[in-house]
Amino acid sequence: MKTTTQDTRWKSQDRGNQTPARNGGGESGERKGSDLSDRLLAFTANLLGLAGSLPEDRAGGHLAEQLLRSGTAAYFRHGEAEGSPSAKEFAEKFRACLTELRGSRRALQLLAKVGIPCDGQAVRTALEEVDILIRIFFSSIRTLENKAAA
Repeated sequence: MKTTTQDTRWKSQDRGNQTPARNGGGESGERKGSDLSDRLLAFTANLLGLAGSLPEDRAGGHLAEQLLRSGTAAYFRHGEAEGSPSAKEFAEKFRACLTELRGSRRALQLLAKVGIPCDGQAVRTALEEVDILIRIFFSSIRTLENKAAA
């Protein structure tokens, strides 16, 4: 039963970013938000490590800067969303996170394609994780929009 709870944790997260859960909806609402926050923190930390391992030539430096900018921006904007006073502002901050995550994915795809010397497994892992994060944020935004339209 414990395994089932963990397997559905991210599905619950997709539906859990509602105003009531954020505004004192109990322990489960806080847990879901911290799961996403923890996941985003781990992803950002991995991007920082990956960016630091890139060569200091022009191409490596440019991709490193892009990874640093978009990866950290998504994490920081998520922190701003947690303090949003309204569901509308919360959704706007999540859209900004989604935009930054898509930028991170593009930089990672380019990094994988051009053959700059780096840890290929770290790039593949980061690509898998950013795809999951994009799905989480996209689903959360859609849920918020559906609730607002109802």
